Amino acid sequence: MSLSIIQAGSFTTVQDGGRFMQAHWGVPVSGFMDKVSAQLANKMVGNQPCQGLLEITWTGLELISNVACTVAVAGAEFNYLVNDRPVNTDQVIHLNQGDCFKMGHLEQGVRAYLAVAGGLDVPLIAGSQSTLSVAGMGGYRGRALRAGDELPLRKPAVVNGISKPNWKKIQTPDILVVRAKPGPEVNRFDTATIRQAFGQVYHLSQDCNRQGFRLIADSLTHPTDFSMKSSGLLPGSLQVTPDGQTILAMADAQTTGGYPRILVVNQDELHKLAQARPHQQIYFFVEV
Repeated sequence: MSLSIIQAGSFTTVQDGGRFMQAHWGVPVSGFMDKVSAQLANKMVGNQPCQGLLEITWTGLELISNVACTVAVAGAEFNYLVNDRPVNTDQVIHLNQGDCFKMGHLEQGVRAYLAVAGGLDVPLIAGSQSTLSVAGMGGYRGRALRAGDELPLRKPAVVNGISKPNWKKIQTPDILVVRAKPGPEVNRFDTATIRQAFGQVYHLSQDCNRQGFRLIADSLTHPTDFSMKSSGLLPGSLQVTPDGQTILAMADAQTTGGYPRILVVNQDELHKLAQARPHQQIYFFVEV
């Protein structure tokens, strides 16, 4: 009982709700980049909210189902086909044995989530199925999927499922505003720099992945003679490098860092950033 991967897309991994209580070993949480969309896909097919599924980034995958099963897709909007016929992903999709499921052109967002009723049969590593590809850990053989892989299914089922609410469909806004709080080292910056950091527009660069996003903005004045011991780093932490540029830690980021954190994005806002595209305008609404 498996899915045969024909085309894997640019970066498709198994992810679940995350790998917790391992940071003291240097192991990131990982897990869904867009928690809201991933949980919606699971809910549509009757899985547990944080159950393992496929996170598909930028380019879609093509697969053949070797068993009858029901799947659901949420998050980024692609054109979807089953046996070369368009399908509506507002509803669950029933696949028969031998059916070909294909994702075509990406229209909105960046990351899509494909859930299979009954879940994926990959091992738990430190309590999670999530892939941490930089460490070769978790998911399917510790890596992104490749053409030719056979992804095992746990208990594939055909279920009625539920519909996707229209308001939960991904739209790519021209301006993305996310809520944040002042970071642990904010008081090490001068007042003018804090005001600048909290008010200016940032643009997502091409250098963005599950570990972190490099942002483009007017340089921030780095604290004079600044030094700090490495300390805990949460996803959503905006670090200021010595050249005044910024790096936003994401799901697979290292668990400690030595750059000052001027702000930290609210954890329930991170799903918005997961769907941001390069050059998109980002503002941080800082609650002080």
